[in-house]
Amino acid sequence: MDAHQEFHNLARRLKPDQQISAKRYWVGILHHDISPDDVSSEADFLWIKAHSRITVQTIEDQYIQRYPSIEIVLKFAYYIPPKSATLPDLDYWNDKIIIFRAVELTSPEAHVGFREPLQPVNRQAVARPSMPPSNSVKPEPKPLAETQPLLQSVLENLQAPTLSTSSNGLGSRASISPIVPEKPQDENDAFGPIGRLPPYSDSDGNTPVYELSIPKTKSTSTKSLTPVSTPKSLGLLVKAEPDRGTPPAPYSCGLNESSQDPPMMESSFDNPGPQPEDGRPKNENLLELMAETSPEKLEAGVRKGLDILNTLKARLMAYEGSGVDAQQWLKSIENLQKQAVQKQTVVGVVGNTGAGKSSVINALLDEERLVPTNCMRACTAVVTEMSWNDSKKRNSKYRAEIEFITRQDWEKELDTLLKDLLDSNGEVSRECRDQDSESGIAWAKFKAVYPQKTKEMLAKSDVKSLMQDKSLLNILGTTKKISEADPEPFYRRLQTYVDSKEKVTGKEPKEKKKKEKRKMEFWPLIKVVKIYAKSPALSTGAVIVDLPGVHDSNAARAAVAQGYMKQCTGLWIVAPINRAVDDKAAKSLLGESFKRQLKYDGTYSNVTFICSKTDDISITEASDSLGLNEQIYEFDDQKIETEKQISSLQNNIKELRESKEVYKDIIDDADDEQEIWEKLRDEVDDGKTAYAPKPKSEKRKRGFSEEKQRKRRQRSGSGSGFGSESDGSDTEASDELGSEGDDRGAPLTAEQIRSKLEEIKNTKKNARRERQDLEQKIKDTRKEIEVLKQKEATIIAEMSAICIAGRNQYSKGAIQQDFAAGIKELDQENAIEEDEANFDPDEDIRDYDEVARSLPVFCVSSRAYQKLCGRLKKDNLVPGFKTVEETEIPQLQTHCKKLTEVGRASSCRTFLNSLSQLFNSLTLWSSNDGLGVKLTDVEKQKEAHFLEKKLQSLESGLEKAVADCVNDMKQALTENIYDKFRAAINKCVAAAPGTAGRWGAHKSMGGLFWGTYKATVRRNGVFAGASGPRDFNAELNEPITKQLATGWERAFRRRLPHVLNTYTKQSNALLTAFHQAVEARSRHNGAGIARLNMLAGQLRAYSQVFANLAAAMVEQMTTQQRDANREFTPVIGAAMETVYRICADESGKGSYKRMKDTMVSYVDKERHTMFFRATEAVKHRLTLMCTEIEELMSEKADEVFLQMRRDYMTTIGGAHLSQGDLMPKAERTVRRDVLDILNSADEKFRAVLEGEVKIVKEDEADQDNEEPEEEINDDNDSDTDSDAEEEIPQAESSSAVGASNSHNATVDVKMEDAPDDGTGVQPDTEEM
Repeated sequence: MDAHQEFHNLARRLKPDQQISAKRYWVGILHHDISPDDVSSEADFLWIKAHSRITVQTIEDQYIQRYPSIEIVLKFAYYIPPKSATLPDLDYWNDKIIIFRAVELTSPEAHVGFREPLQPVNRQAVARPSMPPSNSVKPEPKPLAETQPLLQSVLENLQAPTLSTSSNGLGSRASISPIVPEKPQDENDAFGPIGRLPPYSDSDGNTPVYELSIPKTKSTSTKSLTPVSTPKSLGLLVKAEPDRGTPPAPYSCGLNESSQDPPMMESSFDNPGPQPEDGRPKNENLLELMAETSPEKLEAGVRKGLDILNTLKARLMAYEGSGVDAQQWLKSIENLQKQAVQKQTVVGVVGNTGAGKSSVINALLDEERLVPTNCMRACTAVVTEMSWNDSKKRNSKYRAEIEFITRQDWEKELDTLLKDLLDSNGEVSRECRDQDSESGIAWAKFKAVYPQKTKEMLAKSDVKSLMQDKSLLNILGTTKKISEADPEPFYRRLQTYVDSKEKVTGKEPKEKKKKEKRKMEFWPLIKVVKIYAKSPALSTGAVIVDLPGVHDSNAARAAVAQGYMKQCTGLWIVAPINRAVDDKAAKSLLGESFKRQLKYDGTYSNVTFICSKTDDISITEASDSLGLNEQIYEFDDQKIETEKQISSLQNNIKELRESKEVYKDIIDDADDEQEIWEKLRDEVDDGKTAYAPKPKSEKRKRGFSEEKQRKRRQRSGSGSGFGSESDGSDTEASDELGSEGDDRGAPLTAEQIRSKLEEIKNTKKNARRERQDLEQKIKDTRKEIEVLKQKEATIIAEMSAICIAGRNQYSKGAIQQDFAAGIKELDQENAIEEDEANFDPDEDIRDYDEVARSLPVFCVSSRAYQKLCGRLKKDNLVPGFKTVEETEIPQLQTHCKKLTEVGRASSCRTFLNSLSQLFNSLTLWSSNDGLGVKLTDVEKQKEAHFLEKKLQSLESGLEKAVADCVNDMKQALTENIYDKFRAAINKCVAAAPGTAGRWGAHKSMGGLFWGTYKATVRRNGVFAGASGPRDFNAELNEPITKQLATGWERAFRRRLPHVLNTYTKQSNALLTAFHQAVEARSRHNGAGIARLNMLAGQLRAYSQVFANLAAAMVEQMTTQQRDANREFTPVIGAAMETVYRICADESGKGSYKRMKDTMVSYVDKERHTMFFRATEAVKHRLTLMCTEIEELMSEKADEVFLQMRRDYMTTIGGAHLSQGDLMPKAERTVRRDVLDILNSADEKFRAVLEGEVKIVKEDEADQDNEEPEEEINDDNDSDTDSDAEEEIPQAESSSAVGASNSHNATVDVKMEDAPDDGTGVQPDTEEM
């Protein structure tokens, strides 16, 4: 065994005894002040838990942070590994343990065995075997002894490095043989650059390994580079680039002057700032990050970008008063910082009463009770919004904001409520006793808000007097805020506002009820409740909204519900699983009008169906209906057998109890008999003559069964010491003990009496013993029954699990097919309305199989999930669920997070693209300090004139592209929507009288009960009663919505997005043509190639700007068209206000007939105008939409133009200085400082790509009762950050970690972008 293998094995034995995940490695660093020969304990190493993508550079940085005053290098085995090497590259022994030695730079050993790119070694090197594919079996490690001669050869030839120096007038540089390109080396980096290099081969096809010979002094900048051939059979650590010529010196132009045209201008910053010499863009890591798909990684990049912007902002603010440029840059930075906001995803949850929405939401949020629920009846219909709580305060872990309706809203509702409560005579209606009637609902609201007013007082009140209540006025229009640290008190406080006290069923003493003064309840006055919680499901920006419906009798609440419906990115429909399929809930989708609205909004593809209450199942029904008898046959037999055993044992217990009672009777009889014989003994002791008592009668004791009498005789005559009848054991006292008679027998002697008493005592003793034995047998039998019942419960649970899984699978398929069938019916109905003559029922308008497959369906059990999570402690276990995954709540939580990914990633990329664009512009500005300007003022004016002309042409082209785009949009709207208005209006005009007549038809023909009819007209045609919601205005407008549905969808889902994509292409073509024209002239005049390349790079950013603009406009159109398509009904409602008021005022005899006649007559008169006004209102709204979009597009295009103007004028026209003038030193300094910040910015994004370093505070680690090591996360090694973790920026990590000299410490190097559990990175939260 060689020395390194022995050292590795020793370190492996000393590593901390902790588990790590599959993606982690143990890294041990032997401290610099300890020799390998002196290793004796775990404390001799710094132990690190690191992700597989962590590099040697990151590991070394961690060590340096602990010892900032010591300059070290890490050695692995006999050489110094490349800084860019990752841990799998060094896992030679395949045990995920990497051992380094920290060697001080002052030690001679630090200069032996160094490997870096572009540095060939003088001898053939040994390389680590190449890594196998991830799906292959890892090879066994080779004994290091096989490579020992080669390693020894390397060590021997690394003792005396050869240095040679050459001068080219730009300073000393390395002599290279063969000529190999070298990257510009950082002045502070003694070891040279690190880069990713393409293969380089010598004449024999072998790839050389390079190694750096360290200069003896910092002033020496020479290197000896000599390549040697390495056999292909050996894997290489680093590969070199192909020859590109001699590298330039730092801060030079980078081009041989003899080989390029005379430059238009020169700058000391021209080459190193904008473009690295290897041809890669300066922001390659930022561009690579923008291509990432992980929202977590993109968000980490945004945070990193904000840090850089703050650094730039701080530097520019120092110069703000000295120049206009700084002010403009600061404004650009502030505008960009405003874009860094997390995008919210609104998810609406709808469902009928009793569907279990609140329970599902509570389980989704991992809370037992957060959203108000009540098992007695449904809570008040209040819109409830739940979103992430970003409060850092410990006492505000749970927050709520309760918004109350305004004074005007309540005043308007009071008028309606009074009309519902009072009859035609002005008295309180007798129907108020019916809680579901309009009068009953009105009375409940009055009692809640005006608890001191009786019915008689309300009958004499009016709206004006009711609005004078001071306590009421203090509530209306306000927002109440609640904050709590724990969920239970938070829920109780929230319930006092949201729930009704009438639901309390507990009876209180009458005295207490009389003493307590009834307080105002707030539920009728609530507009919306907003809850903020630190639930993981909400952490990524999801906003869950519990929507009770849009037909609320309170107009303010109905408007809130409508507003949320327009915002919804996703829509969750909740229905109990036992009704979801039978009621065709997916197909009906809560009504045809609701389904059509989804089609208009373009959100039917964003629907998720949730089948709740999956634990509510009948095994018998499910097994029969789903054909599961074969699957549960074995369990059914086991259940039957177990039930038989339980029944048998229960019968045994019954017999044992009867036997126990027999022994109790025997003991009682023995007590009586003992008392008799003791009296006889006393008589004999007194000298009296005593005779044996007469035998007891054979009459059966009252209540004794024949079986019990038989058992008693068996016990008495069994010879077990209980006596027998012949011995007189079954006797009783007689009143004639002392009487004389011939049949009394011989007098008893004292010995006979004593013997009899002894026999009785033995009988009692034996009976008690037997009774105790029976009691123990009963206990044992009960235990057996309990075991069997548990077995039976397990069997039932298995059967339930099979039935639940079978029903879930069936329900998912059935719901998906029903949903697709509903969409198909709607498509066909719209196609018939649009063009019945050409309708083909056999032609599918869309792929309905794909529609079915794309519908997410979750079958969940909230109760089982809560119970498995340790909540609902008062409830019994829910059979059929072994793990929380079987409840499908965790899958729903993941789905909730996933809904936010597209929006989060899109907003992050938009920000990062704008950031890249800003960095490029700042680089162009800061890299030009005006010192090298060689153009005369005339030449500069000439170039500026050319550029101005091209810029004017570009500006005109961009304006024309916007105008063409908007014209195409208007044309698409005309063809698909406006042109269909006339036909739709005609259909509405024809159908309106019949529609109005059906409202008053007989109930068997779909008509309304007179009370419902009147309640509806009192609420402007919108009412939700016991028979369901009704909307007269929408019913009148239905022919229009049917006629326009297909064209509306075609316009907003296909045509308009296509128009915007065309605009994007046209705009990009204009930018490209402009750049090519400017570049051609600039190249002809000898402009710097690097700066032209930077401008070309800006085109990518601007191209993405236009792509983002198109996406934003589509989103804007979606929002605007949702408002527009809802404009039909309000216009019709406004036109119907007059007749609604007239009908509502009708009372007395014949009022219902007069209402109906008035309604039909009014609709017949107004139908020719109100539908036209409705379509004109929609057209006006869409026209405004086009105008707004045109303004936004023009504004953005102008913004791009101004940025391009600034960049090109700065780059092509030079600094704005007259000939002979110099830029002020302060400005040159700030430009140079900004350029330094930008040059180091991209490396920070590399840290995001490769992994972030996160460390637990030492004092927090101690609180967790950890070992003396610093532990980053829990034993599960999850990548989800705990509350105790904090992000340590690379530039400040040393101060955050501290320069601890303790050797016994463990650091966890974490990959923020690669979570082990696949759930993503959770946002940082305060410690609770």
